[in-house]
Amino acid sequence: MRKKLTIVNVEGIVVEDPENLRKLIRDFAAIDGLKLFVHGEGTMASMVAEKMGINIRQTNDGRDIIDDRVMDLVTMVYGGLVNKRLVAIMQWRGLNAVGLTGVDLNLVTSNKAPIRPVNVGRVGIVRRVNSSMLTKLLEEGVVPVIAPITHDGKGNILNGDVKMFAYEIARTLAIAYNVTVINVLGEENGVLTNENNPDSVIPKLSRAQYKSMCEKGVINPAAYPTINNAFSAIDHGVNEVVLINATRFNDLKGGTHIK
Repeated sequence: MRKKLTIVNVEGIVVEDPENLRKLIRDFAAIDGLKLFVHGEGTMASMVAEKMGINIRQTNDGRDIIDDRVMDLVTMVYGGLVNKRLVAIMQWRGLNAVGLTGVDLNLVTSNKAPIRPVNVGRVGIVRRVNSSMLTKLLEEGVVPVIAPITHDGKGNILNGDVKMFAYEIARTLAIAYNVTVINVLGEENGVLTNENNPDSVIPKLSRAQYKSMCEKGVINPAAYPTINNAFSAIDHGVNEVVLINATRFNDLKGGTHIK
């Protein structure tokens, strides 16, 4: 029987609230089995950029353009300050955590995103996840805490998409483990039938139901990437994906469950 592995993917805004973050990690520490944690950085990079006089340009559809200066900044904030804060809290909670990026131990290599139709700069599309190294860490009782920074194998650091990074890792590790992905959302309580009603959570979402709701315009299109990643992970062997708000993380029966 394959061992249980829980991968928690925390969207950026969650890491900005110290009280909620400490509660989240308390509950994360209580999860049975092997664990892995992937995180973003919220708006912290933007705040630091403003203080440093760095202008983060955006594409017409709202994506950040990662030029050389922004990449340096993101590496410092993602892989440095935020990552080590998380590790420190986990150590306090008794977890043998290690802070990493996709660059460390050659964990995640990527191809640079194409420049057409939009040049987003130094953004990486995951090519390979080093599952053997992650497995070694997990089997030693280590909790990897990974920031979504990657590299191209030629000495160039790239920015990873936190919405996809954890799912790429999950898909790779699903070969060896019984994987559950818990996607901790920044604001929503799960997939909603009414974006103006935070309690209109869909407890279980099937592919057919999702397709029908998209056609009817029920689900906010902003949620599509996260839900699509979830179904893709299921297609590649992940057992379950849970979409849940950080404040409700202590009760994983809540949120939206995708199988």
